[in-house]
Amino acid sequence: MKENNFNQNKCWGGKRECAGRKKTCRKKVPFNRRINEDVLNILREYAQNHNMTETEALESAIILQSNIEKLKGDKIMKIVIPSQEGKLCGHFGHCEYFTFAEINPETKEILGIEKKVPEDGISCQSASWIASLGANLVLAGGMGGRPLQIFAQNGIKVVAGCPEIEIEEVINQYLNETLSTGENSCGGEHHHCHGHHHEYHHCHR
Repeated sequence: MKENNFNQNKCWGGKRECAGRKKTCRKKVPFNRRINEDVLNILREYAQNHNMTETEALESAIILQSNIEKLKGDKIMKIVIPSQEGKLCGHFGHCEYFTFAEINPETKEILGIEKKVPEDGISCQSASWIASLGANLVLAGGMGGRPLQIFAQNGIKVVAGCPEIEIEEVINQYLNETLSTGENSCGGEHHHCHGHHHEYHHCHR
């Protein structure tokens, strides 16, 4: 693949001059992925058929892909669950890892599940790290006031007092509005889901 020549008078591919047209080859569009040669050939043909420079075709494709990814991201719900041994962990800051689940809220389908641990280790301050990764919702057992405050400041919904059950089960119960929650044993305000409430554990200090 030839290097894109955005800063010279000739457009990418060198097939014709930019004279008489908007010099899009000087307009830098951020893109950090390697482009397949087959895709480049399609863009070249598209540019020829639509009286465009190859750079214009490339930039249009990049912008279109970015818009598609943004639209897809807007529709996905990202749920985070403090976890231990495949189940929800009763204390937010004492879990083994955090489960990140991507959900299609329209179909209630779990699109993907991933285990993550912050580089600095797990603590109540992990709330800032979780917020930076684009979470929409946190399902937890006990949670102290500090992480609750961080999540509230970042517009992230928290459901505290969740039972220590299998990860996929707690997700499915939440999505189907059958999740029963108890007291947030670590204090602070909390949200109750639909369903009956029950007594819950005491978190370890």
